[in-house]
Amino acid sequence: WVVQDLGSKYGTYVNNMAVENNQNQSVNHHIKPFRDRKLGQIESFDLVMYKYIRLEYVLKMLETKVLRLDNIKKWEDVYENFVDKEDIHLLNSSREEMMPTVYYGQSWTTREESDAMWRIYSNAGSAVRVKTVYPLLFCALGDWNEKHKDDIIWPTIDYVNYANEDEINKWLQSNSPMNYWAFGELQREGLFVKRREFEHEKEVRVIMQSHKEEKDYIEIDFDPHKVFREIVIDPRVRENEFTRQRDSLIAHGFDSNKIRKSTLYDFKKVKLDIDMSEPCDFQIEYYSHKEGKPLKDTVFINAPG
Repeated sequence: WVVQDLGSKYGTYVNNMAVENNQNQSVNHHIKPFRDRKLGQIESFDLVMYKYIRLEYVLKMLETKVLRLDNIKKWEDVYENFVDKEDIHLLNSSREEMMPTVYYGQSWTTREESDAMWRIYSNAGSAVRVKTVYPLLFCALGDWNEKHKDDIIWPTIDYVNYANEDEINKWLQSNSPMNYWAFGELQREGLFVKRREFEHEKEVRVIMQSHKEEKDYIEIDFDPHKVFREIVIDPRVRENEFTRQRDSLIAHGFDSNKIRKSTLYDFKKVKLDIDMSEPCDFQIEYYSHKEGKPLKDTVFINAPG
């Protein structure tokens, strides 16, 4: 989309916006959030976050101490960054001026164990699950951001909200018309709204924004040995493959005490006692061959012994 007549290259409020045939409709200077919250201010500072990621990427992070955030345009879901894909109608404008905003992000989850997540992200045992807590990740991003004050905006970490398409569209329309500042808020809030079909992910999303030249990704300097509390290996791998992956992580300097294999598919037996001397009775249903109606009868069985 193209921003027109903002007043300055940094963008000023467009307070005189009007909607055709409805000149009295009020203009939003701040959006109505999708839910009652302040975006990026998670209340739980002990929030545990997990990421299912290919082992080769984790080994590279341990070696380079670099965390990669991809341009969200690279994400597969067509509803990602949906606000920018809507039919934007600019009012009270006479000239064009580009105000590019590039968003980079990363997806985490609050799901510690999930059959679906292992199957989606780990092809034949190729991925692991890393664990961190909100303050560790936020501080690592914040430290890097301090070195890039000329551009990168402070990181936003928050839960993703899930809704159907009608709910999303009603929310968008409830904020129109809006000034340019509110539209920026709408963009950011929209990055934390996904369709209900993805609700199983229980996602926590990390977003950073830039106004400089667009890239496919940005790289954040961080110490994975401090940020990653644990690395868990795919529950489906055989013991020799688990050993190989664990040894690779240890060889890259990760603490062996923080590496384990998921127990998702481990079967733990429970002892059940059956007293064969106790009599038992149960009710059965069967059909009469003559009348074709279901009949019930109680059968008593005397256990041996």
